[in-house]
Amino acid sequence: QAVCGYGSQDALPFRAIKEGELYFQEDREVNLVDLALATNIPKGCAETAVRVHVSYLDGKGNLEPQGAVPSAVSTLTDDLLKYYQHVTRAVLGDDPQLMKVALQDLQTNSKIAALLPYFVYVVSGVKSVSHDLEQLNRLLHIARSLIQNPFLCLGSYVRSLIASVMYCALEPLAASINPLNDHWTLRDYAAMLLSRIFWTHGDLVSGLYHQILLSLQKVLADPVRPLCSHYGAVVGLHALGWK
Repeated sequence: QAVCGYGSQDALPFRAIKEGELYFQEDREVNLVDLALATNIPKGCAETAVRVHVSYLDGKGNLEPQGAVPSAVSTLTDDLLKYYQHVTRAVLGDDPQLMKVALQDLQTNSKIAALLPYFVYVVSGVKSVSHDLEQLNRLLHIARSLIQNPFLCLGSYVRSLIASVMYCALEPLAASINPLNDHWTLRDYAAMLLSRIFWTHGDLVSGLYHQILLSLQKVLADPVRPLCSHYGAVVGLHALGWK
């Protein structure tokens, strides 16, 4: 978690101890006299800043340098890369017939297991298009095709898919501001998908049932949440079944 403080725009320095792989934040000395006599009294926490470092593990568990292309990507064949590009463009493009064909193939293709992480990543883009109901629907369609493909083993990607689906069901969404936008149907569809993921792939992740119920219950019991979020929690619980 980010550490909040007053005024500093610099990242917190970390130091390693020699005895082992342990890192700690270095405490700087503060001159209390200068602090007490300062004329600029802080009014509140400064804006939180987080510095990110990204590293990849190759197939053998070795750490690859930051900025390197993940070996999983570099080992994909040209055919798989072209398939991935064509399908994503078709689903997110302007041709509804092409989208339908792409989603159908994504649902039945037996040779795309290597592309599963990338399609799951595409679905996780729901947060960046919360203002566009059409794009949100299309991303959920991708999730549905992945769920229904009998040749794909979702494994640990179940959690990521559920997070994206629950985002569409429970979050206020920028598209909800306009009363003319039918975000209610999107929430209904997300709730149906949530149920389908759980009943078909829920056994892949331990504790998933209680995690989902807790998330829905938390939103439903929160009086600060808007009506659309409460609605998403209700249809989500209804989709999971009366038990």
